[in-house]
Amino acid sequence: MTAVIPFAPGGGTDRSVRLVTPTWGRLLGASEDFLLDHKPGAGSLIAQNLMANAPHDAHTVVFTPAPHTAWLAELEQASFSVDQVAWVGSYFVDPNVLLVPKDSPYDTIEQFLDAAASSDRPFTASVSSPLSAAHAATVALRERAGVPLEVVPFDGGGPARNAVAGGHVDCCMAPYWSATNVLELTKALAIFWPEDPTQGLWDAPPANEVLPFDMPYLSEPYCAQISAQSAADHPDRHARLVETLEATLSDPEFLAGADAQNLTPFVQFMDPGECNQFITEYLALLAEFRASMERDLENM
Repeated sequence: MTAVIPFAPGGGTDRSVRLVTPTWGRLLGASEDFLLDHKPGAGSLIAQNLMANAPHDAHTVVFTPAPHTAWLAELEQASFSVDQVAWVGSYFVDPNVLLVPKDSPYDTIEQFLDAAASSDRPFTASVSSPLSAAHAATVALRERAGVPLEVVPFDGGGPARNAVAGGHVDCCMAPYWSATNVLELTKALAIFWPEDPTQGLWDAPPANEVLPFDMPYLSEPYCAQISAQSAADHPDRHARLVETLEATLSDPEFLAGADAQNLTPFVQFMDPGECNQFITEYLALLAEFRASMERDLENM
């Protein structure tokens, strides 16, 4: 089995894949561990092309946050369609939080937005890359709040989060668990989810409980997928992958590793139908905010 990762080693996707694949491989009865193949670049198109050109035997699995698949379908319509993939399922869901530097004068999202609205300069917000899930989440907050936020793109989520930790930008919209490496250097003003799934980490208040306007729930389900051709040619293998991925998430071996990295509160299985539903809803979110995101590109 080959695990294709569309990002460089060391990020949230890489860390999570290293947690889930040993147990998943064992439950599949694989004689060897998953081979990890990092194929960063082109908004995950390189990784998707690798899977599309691999043998369609259900032995090549792409691990990716679901929003990246939606974005790729939007931006690379000539090269990629969501119909090319068959979802196996999610293994954890990472809600977005709004981070500010630890020494920021703002302790609540209301204070932050009030200051941004009255500032003589636009507040800056780091994102992992232009036209990314983080960019979409940042623009959703900017447009709903009606405050100026200047989007500053970086080469990956790690550098974007390091920028807010170092005080180089005013804020960063980040996936919660993936950003825990800067926990001690930042504070979270809000989580864009019904509740904070953890206790004793950021303890962020839900945005819709403290803001005078509604925000969409913003999260990144981290998912496994195979080629649609593999699923069509080998429906039994696809079903076995779905079954064993779900079982992995309750296996003591996996949970011990997840506990050690504070991942357990985020572990969640979304079946293939739920993954498809997420993509449908996320594409609607992109339709609402894409024009504003594209205007950002002119200033980058």
